Amino acid sequence: MCICHLPCRPVKPNIIGEQISSKMGAHYHCIICSATITRRTDMLGHVRRHVNKGETKSSYIAASTAKSSNEILKEADTDVQVCPNYSIPQKTDSYFNPKMKLNRLLPPSRQLIFCTLAALAEERKPLECLDAFGATGIMGLQWAKHLGNAVKVTINDLNENSVTLIQENCHLNKLKVVVDSKEKKGSDDNLEEGEENLGNIKVTKMDANVLMHLRSFDFIHLDPFGTSVNYLDSAFRNIRNLGIVSVTSTDISSLYAKAQHVARRHYGCNIVRTEYYKELAARIVVAAVARAAARCNKGIEVLFAVALEHFVLVVVRVLRGPTSADETAKKIQYLIHCQWCEERIFQKDGNMVEENPYRQLPCNCHGSMPGKTAIELGPLWSSSLFSTGFLKRMLFESVHHGLDDIQTLIKTLIFESECTPQSQFSVHAPSNLNKQEENGISVKTTDDNTTDNTAQGKRKCSEMITNLVKKQKTDVITEHPPFYYNIHRHSIKGMNMPKLKKFLCYLSQAGFRVSRTHFDPMGVRTDAPLIQFKSILLKYSTPTYTGGQSEGHVQSASEDTVADRVEMSVNDKAEASSCRRW
Repeated sequence: MCICHLPCRPVKPNIIGEQISSKMGAHYHCIICSATITRRTDMLGHVRRHVNKGETKSSYIAASTAKSSNEILKEADTDVQVCPNYSIPQKTDSYFNPKMKLNRLLPPSRQLIFCTLAALAEERKPLECLDAFGATGIMGLQWAKHLGNAVKVTINDLNENSVTLIQENCHLNKLKVVVDSKEKKGSDDNLEEGEENLGNIKVTKMDANVLMHLRSFDFIHLDPFGTSVNYLDSAFRNIRNLGIVSVTSTDISSLYAKAQHVARRHYGCNIVRTEYYKELAARIVVAAVARAAARCNKGIEVLFAVALEHFVLVVVRVLRGPTSADETAKKIQYLIHCQWCEERIFQKDGNMVEENPYRQLPCNCHGSMPGKTAIELGPLWSSSLFSTGFLKRMLFESVHHGLDDIQTLIKTLIFESECTPQSQFSVHAPSNLNKQEENGISVKTTDDNTTDNTAQGKRKCSEMITNLVKKQKTDVITEHPPFYYNIHRHSIKGMNMPKLKKFLCYLSQAGFRVSRTHFDPMGVRTDAPLIQFKSILLKYSTPTYTGGQSEGHVQSASEDTVADRVEMSVNDKAEASSCRRW
């Protein structure tokens, strides 16, 4: 019996040929999507979902026709075929993020990873590269198309539709598909006469953990949907010495302290929302990467860590050996954070338990405020987040490959790694970038005449690692100061702040290291304590109104008035912080 006002009808079982059992009984057939459902209640829910989506028979047929004709996009001279709804991960198997394209206004993650691989390719060739979560394969296609024989690319994905799409995109870009060390049949069918293949790409369909356990690579890029902690142990199991692991984490709800219980479950980390939450998220991911490397008797050197828009990208170099692993594990520490003034400091190492560890903070909130004023965050990565030498090589590669959009971000990272203002720098200076040292390791760049990149024996690698460890012990002072202050969060009520560039000059003239940070457009990275930061900010701030007083009279205000203003600002911050806690 048919259901009234619903686009479905009951169909009796076909008895001819005895192909359908008589136990099946009557079933319902949806005329919109041609689905066959046995139970009436299930059919009602099925039709209700069609009604909620506003789908009719004509609209559904149009959508089905669109699925068969995929859209072709172009990015960095690479053609990629994407499915309908490619920008919505819930509605497609092969997710393609248009925000990752070459764009001045959006985070260029693929450009950063490409410059990283190009800089690594100048050290040794060929490189075994893995894109563990290929989706459309756009990243691996760009590697193979622009770096050529310097890389051997493997693109992996567990979804069968994604693997088929990756193979079609390889043919679209005139790249051969290799499956199980054999060329796939029909790989040259789409080529016209006179055209040649630009390279080979190996496409695999298996779990990323299984693939990384089976094979060893020089470069691994992990970009799963959400957290990447489930794949770190496999990535460091077979990664070659001095190789690079790139980790992209998109679970910002937990990393940015919006879901603290998820951060505790995934990263084993206690975290709260702070003014420097983006750098806190980057240090959480680096700490998880460092622990995974140490479990495999490997250490890491952080090349750079960025937090942009909806993702956190961490790129590290792998250093084999228990000595490097021990040095890496020592850099995972806890952070003491004051909830009243937001001052912070890494907890000092020691085996003895302190009666009041909050006294390590440079502020006096624990003495003037009742109760517990600070909390313990972490474990976090306490060392540097940037390698100046490697970033300069990335800048050289971006100039060499014509990636103009990424150069501004890389230069900002270089200033941040050196903690210097953006006043003394020259982009067109390849002579300064020919031979860079990364923590004591001399690396070869494009202009070196050495051609044998693979003849690096175990003795040479061990010497390089030894020099790295020695350099890390002696150059701890030269590292950039951790974290930053937001100039608006510490502004004084009723006062106009100076411009950010002028304020950086004032801090530098006072004898402090200072630079801007990519984590926050109004953030200031400096080694100045918060008290000095506020005093300099107040010194060069002007009142919003003079009240009939002359400018000279305002500048000659007494020290008691200045102290009262600072105390008022501290009390305001304390009141606001207490409201946030309650």
